[in-house]
Amino acid sequence: MRLWLKLALVLIVAALLPLGLAALTIVQGDSQRLAESARAYHLATGELVLSEVRGLVARAVSELRAIGHTLGRVDEPIERREAAARAQLLGAELVDRVAIYDARGERLVVMRAQTDVASGDWTAPERLDASMRHEPESGYTAWTVVERSNHSLAIPIVVPAYEPDGAVYAWLVADIGLAPLSQFVAQLSERHFGGAGRVRIIDERLRVLAGEGAAVGTSIAGTPEVQGLDAGSNAFHHDAAQTIDFVGPDGARVGAIVPLPELGWAAVVEQDRAVAYAAIDATWRTAGLIGLGFALVGILFALLSGRRIAKPVEAIASASEKVAAGDFAVRVQAKSRDEIGRTAVAFNRMAEDLGSYRDRLIGETRARENLSRFLSPEVVERIVGGREAIALGGVRRDITVMFADVVAFTQLADEREPELAVAILNELFTIITEIVFQHGGIIDKFVGDCAMAIWGAPEGRPDDARNAVRAAEAILRWLEVGNAKWKKQLGRDIELAIGIHSGMAVVGNIGSEKRMDYTAIGDAVNVAARLERLARPGQVLMTRDTMQRVADEFTSKSIGTFDVVGRSRPSELFVLSD
Repeated sequence: MRLWLKLALVLIVAALLPLGLAALTIVQGDSQRLAESARAYHLATGELVLSEVRGLVARAVSELRAIGHTLGRVDEPIERREAAARAQLLGAELVDRVAIYDARGERLVVMRAQTDVASGDWTAPERLDASMRHEPESGYTAWTVVERSNHSLAIPIVVPAYEPDGAVYAWLVADIGLAPLSQFVAQLSERHFGGAGRVRIIDERLRVLAGEGAAVGTSIAGTPEVQGLDAGSNAFHHDAAQTIDFVGPDGARVGAIVPLPELGWAAVVEQDRAVAYAAIDATWRTAGLIGLGFALVGILFALLSGRRIAKPVEAIASASEKVAAGDFAVRVQAKSRDEIGRTAVAFNRMAEDLGSYRDRLIGETRARENLSRFLSPEVVERIVGGREAIALGGVRRDITVMFADVVAFTQLADEREPELAVAILNELFTIITEIVFQHGGIIDKFVGDCAMAIWGAPEGRPDDARNAVRAAEAILRWLEVGNAKWKKQLGRDIELAIGIHSGMAVVGNIGSEKRMDYTAIGDAVNVAARLERLARPGQVLMTRDTMQRVADEFTSKSIGTFDVVGRSRPSELFVLSD
């Protein structure tokens, strides 16, 4: 071999060796940061899943506490407390049945919402074990996940109900279905990991509680992702997340297991290793091309090029740490269109989606809390779900309207202190509202001592008229109970006159852009208001339009034909029989 060729080889080797060492050092550091970024991504996703679990349990506990608070008002009659609790149960989002135990753990009653329980039945035990009757800091105690009759999974939780003096009055047990969690993790798995079954929730027995439909309820014990974990161990009762790296039937995967200590559950996140480390492979390829193309240029150019590659990787790693800490507003500049640029774009989309999930959960919670003070649960759900626009306008609907007026309330207000009169009126309207909600209606407004309720809006049902009459009967029945107390305070009974009419009206948001009400306007409303004025104390007066719709269930008697103000022809009126 000639000398110039040997010298050329020596020079090439002398140039490539430091360049190769420098490039290797830089790329290894970048690869480590990318691996850390992927692990942070998996851990953040696991934390998001657990946040959803905590939110589900917190909402259920809140509903049970509200029912328990109502039952714990020992200074009020038990019938009234039970009626109010059932009304709350009807409006609950997650709790559709609750078993109530006394302070010693003996089961008293099982309350159910008056709806078909499509999620399957779970039988509450006759006695609540002493180990479940304690007051944890979290405010609830959870049992082991149970299987309902329709093979769906649910978690029973125990919440204490307190008397006003702080003593435990009773214990409330409800089973909370886990189906919403499966829907949530399925969306995460499909959106962020490109396939089903990549995100799951498991319990300490390594049973799948939420995930792909067919996998729910099955055990993953012995599978590579949980290798080293024994079913029934207490591994998930310690807040120590771990990353996983294994080879499964479908190839190599990486991910994380994030425990939920308070329940002994864990979120399992998996991703194909080739996808998770795509940016690492791209980094090695780019470094190799740069090294080969610029071997003769020297170490300086290699270091600068390496630094150029490392900069966006460091930005992604730094942003991932912020996301893992809960800062979902962080973004990474995606200037290139290569794998690193696509990784940055995917990261930004992930951070935006995680932030949107959190904001939507907070926003919906606040919206429901605020709107439920003014509207019925049905209208609140339509507004929060985007099915009812908050804008001026209305549509024609066939509705049933009920007016319930306190007879001689003006005289009562003159004879008694204003505070007492207002307190009694508020108590009466509270019960009327609960009864109307229980029978599928909405409270339109309170006008002085008169309550206006509507059936058939925002959505109509075939039995709206019957529900209105049922509600009127229930209000008068309850009034007999309420008068037992009010007569002692006032020396007289509270009496109601009720008018009901069915017909067409315009229903929607009426008012101005700055102040609007969801209400009904039209002949149906006017006629019902006139009937209330014609009705005698304790009487339910209705038109033929309503009577014909309820005749198969209720008995009424015609009292003749009357001229109703605002109508061009006389109307035959009917009084509901006792």
